[in-house]
Amino acid sequence: MAKSNFGPRKRRTRQHVIADLSVHHVEGFILEEGHTAERLSSDYSYDLLMRTFDENGYVEPEPIYFQLKATESLQTIGSTYSFDVDVRDYNLWIHEEMPVILILFDASRKRAYWLAVQQYFDEDLTRQPKKGAKTVRVRVQERQPVNRRAIQRIRELNCSKPWRKLRLYP
Repeated sequence: MAKSNFGPRKRRTRQHVIADLSVHHVEGFILEEGHTAERLSSDYSYDLLMRTFDENGYVEPEPIYFQLKATESLQTIGSTYSFDVDVRDYNLWIHEEMPVILILFDASRKRAYWLAVQQYFDEDLTRQPKKGAKTVRVRVQERQPVNRRAIQRIRELNCSKPWRKLRLYP
């Protein structure tokens, strides 16, 4: 049989695979908690949108945005995972009306860790990017794994709305 030459084509890379695995990992916990996860097709800083439901199955008014960052192995500093976020993402997330949850996925260990972005930056103003910076470093606690309990806590955060403080900084 003759071999066809298709010419240059797009290639699925390992990074594409682990990005999909990260979404799959988080979706499972969201669904197990009785909520819905909607994959967002255009990547403009959000990968998933979670809609939550109360104890009686009624939809709650505001969704939660998830941004997932997947890597083969997370960089550890003590009991935290360190990740450099593009300042353009920071600028979007910090002004978002809805809560933004950053998820770091470690593909080699098949584990993920979460951070409530607005709350993280509001708690300590020294965490904000310096003027002219292209990235801002976040540290996600090892004690914040993504699991069913994490999804419960994220839903509780959405109900209490701690990220909705008046922001006096850009």
